[in-house]
Amino acid sequence: HCLILNAGVCGTASPTTKDGLESHFGVNHLAHFHLLQKLLPTVRRSAPARVVILSSTANQRTAINPKLSVDEKVRMLCPEDPSESNWYRFYARSKMCNTLTAFKLHRDENSNGISTYSVHPGALIRTSIFRDSWLVTLGSILVSPFTKSISQGAATTLYCAKHWDSCWDDETTLDKVLSKDEAVQDALWNHSENLLNKLLLK
Repeated sequence: HCLILNAGVCGTASPTTKDGLESHFGVNHLAHFHLLQKLLPTVRRSAPARVVILSSTANQRTAINPKLSVDEKVRMLCPEDPSESNWYRFYARSKMCNTLTAFKLHRDENSNGISTYSVHPGALIRTSIFRDSWLVTLGSILVSPFTKSISQGAATTLYCAKHWDSCWDDETTLDKVLSKDEAVQDALWNHSENLLNKLLLK
């Protein structure tokens, strides 16, 4: 009845996945998208059901110009060259992919009894997500007294998964122009489907 998409990397030491995808895009978005595609028929049969997709307020830092065409926006969201930007920008764009996917899924599946939630768990949750960077790991340790524990970080996700009633709906840190652009949502979805099909045929 509930699917939670939560796996992620940030500042990974490997610039690409074994499929040759930029790591943040491949792990944070396309792997989630693939699992969603596989399980969506089961989720539909389980309705009323919920899908919770972990994003981040970092999704407002994509540096994607709103004046770009839809194709150009999708190209930046789905990078082919891991050297064209820095790890934080790639992370932010992968998190925007999560948000766009959540909004698209809501548009398509809400009438089928599936509620979809895009969740920011909190900044710098005390996980090992920065394990590939000793510098960022050190910084995370220094600020850890002011950040959430793993259980605190999971609270919003579990709240949406179990019961959602009058929870705080906060879009103040959301890039609304990009994330609510239905043409970009559709284009990203189609691009992800096509890319997955090509990878699975290899």
